Formats: sequence, structure tokens, C-alpha cells
Amino acid sequence: MGLRIVKCEATPNSITIAFSDAVQNGDVLGNYSVQSPIGTVVNLTGNASIRYLDAQQKAVVILITATPAGSNLPLIKGNWLTIVTAGITGSSGAAFDPGGNTIASQVNGDNKVGKITEAVEDAVSYPLLTEQVSFTPSPGPSPASGGVLPTPTAGSLGQTVAKAVTDVLGWKVNPSDPKGFVGALTQSFTLSDVEGHVEATWKPRTYAVQSDLGGGITGAQASLYTRAKDALEASTPLLDGVYPLDPEADPEDVKALREMARSQMNEIVKELGAIGGPSVQRVNTYFNILLGQPDPPSEPNPKVEFEPDNVKGTLGSLRDTYGIFFATNPFSNSVEDEQDITNFRMISDYMTGLLQSWISNRAFFSLAPGAQSAFFGTQLVLISRQFSVISETVNEVQFALDSVFIGPSERQTLLLEFASFPPMYIADVLQEVADFVGDEGPRLLRDGGRLAVQNNILPVADYLAGLVDQARNPQNLGSLPDGYKTARVQRSIDDLEDQLIYLGQLIGPVSRQLPPPENVPPQSLAVLGVSPSSGMQDTTVVVTVRGKGFDPAATCAFTNNAGRANPVVNGASFLSVNTLVVTLELSTADPGVFDVTVTNPSASQKLVGGFTVVQNPNV
Repeated sequence: MGLRIVKCEATPNSITIAFSDAVQNGDVLGNYSVQSPIGTVVNLTGNASIRYLDAQQKAVVILITATPAGSNLPLIKGNWLTIVTAGITGSSGAAFDPGGNTIASQVNGDNKVGKITEAVEDAVSYPLLTEQVSFTPSPGPSPASGGVLPTPTAGSLGQTVAKAVTDVLGWKVNPSDPKGFVGALTQSFTLSDVEGHVEATWKPRTYAVQSDLGGGITGAQASLYTRAKDALEASTPLLDGVYPLDPEADPEDVKALREMARSQMNEIVKELGAIGGPSVQRVNTYFNILLGQPDPPSEPNPKVEFEPDNVKGTLGSLRDTYGIFFATNPFSNSVEDEQDITNFRMISDYMTGLLQSWISNRAFFSLAPGAQSAFFGTQLVLISRQFSVISETVNEVQFALDSVFIGPSERQTLLLEFASFPPMYIADVLQEVADFVGDEGPRLLRDGGRLAVQNNILPVADYLAGLVDQARNPQNLGSLPDGYKTARVQRSIDDLEDQLIYLGQLIGPVSRQLPPPENVPPQSLAVLGVSPSSGMQDTTVVVTVRGKGFDPAATCAFTNNAGRANPVVNGASFLSVNTLVVTLELSTADPGVFDVTVTNPSASQKLVGGFTVVQNPNV
């Protein structure tokens, strides 16, 4: 199959054309003839500009800069265009296939016909393969959920024992440190003589429920969960003992309100003990139901209502139905009645105090990129899960390649040529990713801790994300088997890149910077890539900028020289010297191609044409 136009997208302000291979003279405006409507030739000279969209010269964009006299440009939404090229050849001089230099497109159309045709060709050309899907269980259940950990296999028994010893002794297993083991054992157990025999009493030195990487519930979550358990244990007997003072209280309402309050308190404690961190929204919701407090994130500094007589929600309904409020209570007559009121006040104080602790610590559990620095133990649970996700995604890419007849043997000979890396076989690319998430990454995190994150894990994750990004669209894509270009393969590789980028976002907040050696110059600044590399108008996009030599005070800008409105950078978070996470507001941005500039206090570097704003078809 020779050179051809493979895709065309038109908006009232631009026409984007993609070719099946690199071309020559593709950036010459006179080599394009546009008819709109069909049969009416549009005069582009002096009314439009053209440029390549990529360094491989496989796509161009024609930007409409003025309204030609006698035509209907800017193009009217819904009209059809016919684009014909002349004077353009492949990079090696190859000519277009017969009819391959012509394509039709609807302005702001969704190209459903092309997508359906591509899907049908894909289904007819390649079989629909099926395989049995079996996923390994998720990491262990919440310590408060009452779940049972899966029975360990023989291969994982030693790791299970090591985790149990670490949990009980608060000491990391080290076979070469017998004195450390004896010391931890002595501090964790108290021996006492009881009626002629010795009893050992365990004194917890730490609180942690571990994951595969040795992380678990630590830091703010351990503190919250421990306090929540104590509050629940103290409140439950009080709740059971509370009785109504109002003689007209409905017995069914009395019972229902008590059970509702018990259930809500249990759910809060269970969620605070979830491995990997609690769901912020779920905890907020249950506190709102139990106490009737405004949803905490709705206010920057929410004020907690501590007065039990003013608490709302389930506890407030229980108080009013039981008639156990304190001020001017007509039902309180005896010391016993006042004790009943006191028990309710204690329950309210426990729960409102726990809410205040939650508000003070909930920022640590945000999953947003660039959120407040996480605790290492808690974050390791999420990182462990992400390693498993990436491993599964590698298998999915291999299965997609199998389904288009690119089997294991062919993958070992399918050479990809990259713009920024030496050529590699696709099998080696996938194996590098699998080895990293299956062995190297977990081992470095266990042994190297936070230092390994900054100085090894993050650079490798960034490198692999860039490698997979270029593997999706290598420079020699035109010479690869057609199956490699299918949507199913391209999407699976794109998913793998997204998962690697998210791994970097999880790892970044727990990194620790190694102090630089004296008299060593800082790493030179460079911007190597952006992912995703495009976004639609009227949306908010979180973009990962990859490079080297980024400073913690680095800023990022998305600009162009064509007078179009730029994307608004709504915050740039420094994850590492190789990674920035930027939130872009595209509500006021014009469609087009933008340069990405990273500026350190002492230097600035630009990635030309690194990001594209796509026209919103609904505008």
C-alpha cells in the first residue's frame, strides 16, 4: 500500500490532514485545492497559512486567517469539503496511490463513516480472539472490614511471615541483625509471672497493615484510624445504654435511630482503615449524614459544630426523638436522667472531635496529581496496585498484537525506529516495562525507600512512558505491518502509556531529593515530551511534561506566535527533575498548535509544537 491521505478533520478555522507516511512539500499551501461546497474551489492564497504538525512531516494543518471574497470561509459547520493534493510526494519520492490524494470531510463532523469503515475493515481482516480472563485478588481487605486475607501459596509464605513479624515487632526483618531482632522482641512484649507461669503481653510499637511493597496504613491515616477505633469502642456501649426520656417517643423510631447511628459510625471507622487510604468523598458523606455538618470540601476552613444540643444529622434526630437534650429539658428529673443526657453528649463529642481530626488531615488522601505530599507507607499501597495494573496492561498489548497476527516470534523482529531513542524491537520495549514493574521497581522501593523514588524509579518511569509514547507512532510506522496500525493495537499501547504516566504521578509526592555533590553543575534543562499532547476546547486537561533539569520553582507556559488565545496554566506541580504536572484550562483557548516552554529561575527551554488544542465540535 503506497502513499495516501488517511484522515482529514475540518473546523470553521482549520483543516487538518494526515498522510500514511512522511511527505515532501506538504507545507506548501499551493499544493492543496479545497472545494466547499463540492465543486466550488476556495481561494486559499493570502487567506490561510500552513505548517507541519509533527517532526515526522506526516500531518499538516491549514489555518484559516481571513474570509476569502466570494467564498463561504470560515467554513460553515455541516458543509462538506473535498481536498485534492498536487505536487506532494513521499519522503522517498513515492507517488500517491490512484485516488489516494483526494479525501472528503465534513466541517466539525465526527467522521462516523470513516470510523465505521475502519471498524468493519478491522473486524473482517482480523479475527475476534477470545481468552479466559482471570484477575488476581486485590491487595488485602480493610482491617476493619472483617474480610479474610487469601491463603498464601507456598511461594509467598516466606513473604507473608516476614510481613507478620514486621507488623508485630515494628522491625524490618534482617537476617544479619540478630541483636536488632532481640531488641525489638524485648520492647514489643512484657513478661510477667502469673501463678507460677510466665505470660507475655504484646505492646504494639507501630500500626501498619502492609502491602506487597511493605507499605500500609501509616502517618495521618494510622493516627486517624487508631483514634476512630478508640472513639467507636467508647461510643458503642454508651449508644446501647442511651434510653428515651420523652414518654411519647415511638419505640420503632427509637430502635431505628440507634441502629442507623451505629451503622454510620462503623462505616466511618471502616473507611478510615481502608488500605491505600480512605475515600474522601465517602468519609465526607457519612460525617454529613451522622452529624449534619456541611460537606467539608465546600468551605476552605469549615467550622465544626461541637455543641451537642445543636448537632444535626442522625445524632440530632436521635437527640430530639429521645428528648435527651441538655438545655431546659423538661424530661430530666433525676441523676439517672442527667447521666443519660451525659452519655449522649459524650457520643457527640467523640464524633465531632473525630470530624475535626478528619478535616485537619484529609488533604493527605487526595488522589489529584500534585496533591499534598503523601505518607510513604500509605502511598506504597497505591503504587503496588499500579505496578499490577501496568503488568496487566502489558499482557493486554501482547494479546492485541496476537489478535492482528503479530505473534511472539514476529514481535522479536519487529523493529521500531524512534525520534529520541535508539531503535528497539517491540518485544524488548514490552519486556522492559514488564521487568520494571514486576521486579526492578518493587525491589528498589523496598530497599531504597524515598531516595530510590527520586533517583531511580521516577527517571525510569518517565523514560518508559516516553518510549511507549513513541512506540505507538514510530518513525517507520508506514513500513510496519498493517495490524500494528489498527485501532485496537494503538489504543492498547496508548493505555499502557497512560498507566506509566499515572505511576509517575503516584510516586512523585513521596520522593526525596538527594543532596547534590559539591562543585557539580546542575543538569541542563530540556523539554522532551508532553502527554497527552492534545486537548479539546472548553475542557480542563491535566498534562504531564517530561524532560530533565526541572527546578522546583519551574513554571510552564503554552504559547504560539499566530495571535491565538493561549491555554491558561492553572497550576504547575513539580514532581521531579524530570516531571511537571500542569493543569490547563482550555475554555478560552483558540484551536491550534502551541509551544511548551519550561522556565527555571536561571534558564528556559521550549518544545516547539508540543501541544494542540482541538476544536470542540459542539461550538
